[in-house]
Formats: sequence, C-alpha cells, structure tokens
Amino acid sequence: MAKYELDTIDGYNAAWKDYWWKDHAFLRKNFDNAHQIGPGVWRSNQPSPDKIAYWKQKGIKTIFNLRGDTDSCFTHLEKHACQKLGIDLRFFKVESRGAPDPKIMHAMYDAFKDAEYPILLHCKSGADRAGFTAVFYKFLIEGVPLEEARQQLNIKYLHISAGKTGILGYFWDQFEKANKETGIEFWDWVDNVYDRDKLKASFKPTKWGNWIVDTFLHRE
Repeated sequence: MAKYELDTIDGYNAAWKDYWWKDHAFLRKNFDNAHQIGPGVWRSNQPSPDKIAYWKQKGIKTIFNLRGDTDSCFTHLEKHACQKLGIDLRFFKVESRGAPDPKIMHAMYDAFKDAEYPILLHCKSGADRAGFTAVFYKFLIEGVPLEEARQQLNIKYLHISAGKTGILGYFWDQFEKANKETGIEFWDWVDNVYDRDKLKASFKPTKWGNWIVDTFLHRE
C-alpha cells in the first residue's frame, strides 16, 4: 500500500499526521493568511481539506498551488479534496529562495488567462511565493503600476525581504531599474536580458533576515 493512499483509513491518517507535524499545519489551524488580491482572486497559505471546502463554498473554481506537484502529504490531501469538490487544481513550482524561472512565469501567465475564476493561489505560508505571484497577477494581468503591485510583497503578508526570500522582490527591482533606464517591456526583458544565475549571485540577503526566515519561521 502506498504511504498516502487516501482511500484507506491508514493512508489518510498517515497523510494527516505528516501534514500536521512535518508541514507545520498546526501553526495554520486558525490562521490562513488569506487576502483578496483583486476581483475573483485570493491568496493564502497552504489550505487544509476543510479549508478547501470553505473556499469552494466561497465560489473558488481554480486553485494555483505554487509549491509544485510533489509526492508529499499536503499535495496528496489537496489533490484528494479538489477532486472530490470539483476544483481545478494547477501546479507551479515557484522557488522561494531562487530567481524566478521564465518558463514558469509564462505558464502562469497563460493559466491566468484561461483559468476559470474565482482563483485561489497559495504556497506554504502565503507570504513569499504567493506574494510574488500576486505581484505578477496585478502587474501583468490587471495592469496596475508595478509600484502598486509590489505592495503584495510586504511584511503585512509576512514576507521578509531582508532574508533569502527577498530575492523575489529583488527580481522586480531589477526589472523596474531596466525599464526606467531603457523602456524595455517585461517579457522582452525576461526572455532576452534576464539572467537567473546572475541575478541570484548579485542578491545579498542579511544574516538576521536569513535567521528569521530559516531558523525562526522555518520557511520552505
């Protein structure tokens, strides 16, 4: 029997046990870090099956999981809940400490264009990858100014810009700088100028920021 065979009592209980302790779901029981990004679009931390049912009642038709399609307790539980509730679940592997991947950004852009709304997007904590994707949505789909969209990566949502996760905001800083200097548009910059390795090497997080993100908060 597979470890997380959710159609069996033992498999379901094993998934819940690992989800509760190893994925720190106990810290999210009464806190979902949920915020509305725009009309028909919400962001949150990793939802439990019960919380997915709640979002279904709120009208959510599509969920963007920004943690990727992994063989993990939380992925199996989310797939199981979405299949049972008829929610379209889509996976995007967004890195919290890495320079954003152009292929993933193109895939998210296409998905925002063809998905059925309302949409919920989430990562583990709802702070970093959800924040990056919220900026992406507001800037590229809603068309709001980048300065306004950037507010989605904010301490208000528990994003720590001084730690390694700050690279997600740094990405937008570098595009904004290039845009102001040359007038280059976003996709032209991403496809023809942007260098992931170079951007990651140039980003310098602080020691105290890393301690908060890695040791205190245990961010994924």
